[in-house]
Amino acid sequence: MSLLGKIGVIFAMQWIGGISEEDVLRAAMGINAQRKSAILNYLGENYRDAKSIRKSVRIYMDLLREMDRRGVRGSISVKPSQLGILISDAEFHSNYLRIVGLAKRLGLVVWVDIEEYPYVERTHKVVMQVLRKYKNTGIAIQARLKRSMADAKEIARAKGLIRLVKGAYAEPKSRAYIGREEIRKNYLRIMEEMFRMRARLMVATHDEYLIYKAVSLEKRYKKRAMFGMLKGIRGKLADKLVSAGEDVHIYVPFGEEWLAYSMRRLQEEGHAMLLVRSIFEQ
Repeated sequence: MSLLGKIGVIFAMQWIGGISEEDVLRAAMGINAQRKSAILNYLGENYRDAKSIRKSVRIYMDLLREMDRRGVRGSISVKPSQLGILISDAEFHSNYLRIVGLAKRLGLVVWVDIEEYPYVERTHKVVMQVLRKYKNTGIAIQARLKRSMADAKEIARAKGLIRLVKGAYAEPKSRAYIGREEIRKNYLRIMEEMFRMRARLMVATHDEYLIYKAVSLEKRYKKRAMFGMLKGIRGKLADKLVSAGEDVHIYVPFGEEWLAYSMRRLQEEGHAMLLVRSIFEQ
């Protein structure tokens, strides 16, 4: 790696967990020491070749075994396009089921990140299939999408886990809410319905308004939620939630594709300002 690349890695370490599995496991243990759980995600997507897919499966299986061996408190989050959905739904289902089955034996959880719209319905169907056998898994639900209330209800009825996010992918008005306030209002609608249904919910946002709405809903429904944030973002707010007794989970991406991930985050709506502000919050 060039000197410039090494400097870039050091700068990005605020938001990623490093390059190797060992790097991210150390990062996870550091997060555990702060009384938070870690969600580990291996960077990479849109794989069509069997070698890259097999590598992703191996890395996630290795992570689960090492988390169990070292007593790391946390979970993993996989991407459908890492596990073969671009080849077929059956390929994704087979690889995902293997990972979830191992996680179940070890007492761990597997999340599924949601990707571009063409894969949303296919991903949802596969997750529902796996939930018939295993309940230690769940999916990210994007408040940006108009279909998400129905998806969240279906996952909740199946006793799956729901990680409610605003959503990063731009979509047309025909299938998505566009404005910031529209997305926030739909997030609040889905969140309250999940509390009403007593769903297994993670409130995954850095939006302080929505976070404290969730805290008030916990009191109203006498039902606890989890709270999810990205590594290096709103660290002081995460600490405040932990001090108040909330269950906080930090999403920690890692791997060789850290630069592409960092650049994509900077291009997402609102994230550039969050990243800049996070530098001064630490």
